[in-house]
Order: sequence, then structure tokens, then C-alpha cells
Amino acid sequence: GLGQTFSYTVDLSKVGCACNLAVYLVSAPARNPSGSGHPFAGRGDFYCDANQVGGQWCPEIDLMEANNHAFQATPHRCDNPSAGGVYRNCDRGGCSRNTREIEQSFGMGAQFAIDTRRQFTVTTHFPATNGRLVGMRTSLQQDDKEVILEHGSCGAGYLDSL
Repeated sequence: GLGQTFSYTVDLSKVGCACNLAVYLVSAPARNPSGSGHPFAGRGDFYCDANQVGGQWCPEIDLMEANNHAFQATPHRCDNPSAGGVYRNCDRGGCSRNTREIEQSFGMGAQFAIDTRRQFTVTTHFPATNGRLVGMRTSLQQDDKEVILEHGSCGAGYLDSL
């Protein structure tokens, strides 16, 4: 929730290239096109995300999309929903931050701040002011080393729309 922190430990040592281990939050349940909360015809579920994978749009926060070579965290906002709660479009690319933007921060080997041959801790904080999301900060920690993915440049308006 707002002002809270979400933390977990992960081992990516066996998650190589072309693989993506993901942890994400979506604004479920989705609404079908008429705005009702009934399952979608032919699917029987309420799944939605910012890339419309399940056929419906909704805001999404990718806490982690990673393998042992790169880590990315991405909030995705959507346009305002209709009166029935249906989203018509989302920012598919989102406001991502990636360890590839920080030299020697993440990879397989002792030369990296986060050595993905070993487990590490991921902590995402959602700072809020007056009940509104104003930031997103992802910290990767291993031993005494830390890599920060800061989403401050996304802008409070972008994050608040989530």
C-alpha cells in the first residue's frame, strides 16, 4: 500500500538469458467491456495488465523483471477509466529503471555490486504524501552492497495516476 515497503529474497542464479522472472502488481479484478465485474467470455477470469496480455488493460507495477544479467522495475500508468471502471489504454513501456543503466551494478561475478550467482534482497518502497503515491524506490541488497533504482524522474503525476 501507499507509504509501505514490499521486500523479498530472490535467487536468479539459474535464470539465464531469454528468461524473465517477474513479480508484479496489477489493479485486479479487471472489468469486462460493459464495466461489470463478471469474468470475460471464454476466459473465466479477471486478469488484466498494462500490456493487455489477457485482453484487458489495467495499471501495473513490475516490481521485478529479471534474469541473472539484468533487473528492471517499471510502473505502468493507464488513461483514466470509464465510468464503469474500464481502461482503454495503458503506457506499455512504462517508466522503467534498469540495472544496465548503472555500470557494474548487476551480473554474474564478484566484479558486480550484486553478484547474481548468489541470492539477494529486493525492497521496493512506495512513498506517499497526503494519500497520494509520490515515488517508487527499488533497492537491491547483497552483503554490504546496494544498488538503487529510483523512479523520481517519472514524476509525481505519473506515479499518482497508478
